[in-house]
Amino acid sequence: MSGTAVDGYLKGATVFLDVNGNGSFDAGEPSALTDDSGRYVLDTSSVGASISGMRVIATGGIDTDTGYAFTGKLAARADSATTGQLISPLTSLVDALVGQGMTADAARARVAQVLGLNVGDLASDPVAAIASQPVIYTSQVALQRAVQLVASADVQASESAHDAQERIYRALAQVVVAQNTPATVGELVAKMSAKQSAAGRELADAIESAVDVALRSPGGHASAKATLQAMDQVRNEMENGQDYNLAQAASRLDSLKQVAAYRKLTDKSNKAGQSEAVSTVTRTSGSTTALTQPASSKGRLLASNCFQCHGTGGVGGFDKIRGGDAGEVKEFLSKPARGGIMAAHAQGYTSAQLDLIIAYLKQ
Repeated sequence: MSGTAVDGYLKGATVFLDVNGNGSFDAGEPSALTDDSGRYVLDTSSVGASISGMRVIATGGIDTDTGYAFTGKLAARADSATTGQLISPLTSLVDALVGQGMTADAARARVAQVLGLNVGDLASDPVAAIASQPVIYTSQVALQRAVQLVASADVQASESAHDAQERIYRALAQVVVAQNTPATVGELVAKMSAKQSAAGRELADAIESAVDVALRSPGGHASAKATLQAMDQVRNEMENGQDYNLAQAASRLDSLKQVAAYRKLTDKSNKAGQSEAVSTVTRTSGSTTALTQPASSKGRLLASNCFQCHGTGGVGGFDKIRGGDAGEVKEFLSKPARGGIMAAHAQGYTSAQLDLIIAYLKQ
């Protein structure tokens, strides 16, 4: 089986076939790391049953549209076809509907109908379709970020960040089932029974608007990438401070970075302001994606997540992860993200992957 994992293309993500249906990567399950374009190939020859309908799950890696670590969890239902299996936010929503009893075909039809898309759009690479159908891309990136924001606000005791996100996708699926008219991602998010669903809607609406403005700008996809970088910074500001006021989070970043861009970018009522902000973030983007690392070594690609903040001008500094701190991540592997900064760092990794990262960082 082969395909693509995408929010933006996910590089270095772990993709696995969830043979036993427990949602976790277990020994013996087919798995692979994605390449620079999010592509993966799974050897399913050892699976002694039809893989059709099994979950294909992607976690970790780098979102190449932002250069940031991907902390989400995406899923899709395996088709009978062995190639072209897309894993994306929209396939994750379809997966949640299937988990609630719908057939895969009915779930795809329902999601497409509610979002005003064609069924075929759900299997289309959203990055490749930007020029002809930008709405597929804007819907995907808004959906995933809204889910992550609401999940961070609504995470339950002893629940991992990934478990929280899956629960929010299930809640969103219930809204889709009950929705009788076409709706935006934001409108669907607002109807969920979850903490900060209104903030999720505000974020989704702002992202769809700002990214659409960026795609229509002279910078096109490059400007959309810079815009998503900026919007992810706003979302992280909201999550880290547990303050889910979008305007206030954006204003804090403007003050911190001494720019006048983030607040304008999040104000969907002011298209001229968003356009100006898109130009600003496009000019100033790039530092987060220029990762300087030693020559190829075991664990290097996985460790690239750490270099988002450590060793490339971030607040941590490489010396902070040279010693004991790196090993402490493993201690928090099974703890909820809110258990502390090290617990948040551990989200999305397996124990074996953390061993590789720790070994690399201690070289």
